[in-house]
Amino acid sequence: TTTTSTKISRKKQKVKESIIDHTYRDFSSVKVSLEDGENENKNRPNFTAKLHGIVSNPNYQHIICWLPHGRSWKIVDKYLLTSVVIPQHFAHGKFESFNRSVNGWGFK
Repeated sequence: TTTTSTKISRKKQKVKESIIDHTYRDFSSVKVSLEDGENENKNRPNFTAKLHGIVSNPNYQHIICWLPHGRSWKIVDKYLLTSVVIPQHFAHGKFESFNRSVNGWGFK
């Protein structure tokens, strides 16, 4: 009797190495000017520039504010945000639209 053994050769897949830069940069105290957030319409800053201005505004600290570490922010009073802040800075007065913009820009 003859026994035959078959070898199945498998290619090892190369794992692609990538280097990710996790350097921390604190933007909580950066002053935003129109030059920093330039876009097609220089008189109208983009959403993130508006949001930074709102969160950094000391008059809104009881509504929306930076957390102590400066890496994130929180909404303190959703009602006041919807009734006072959003209508002053955006073309709508809806929290859902604000939240969609926040999520669209990658905030979590």
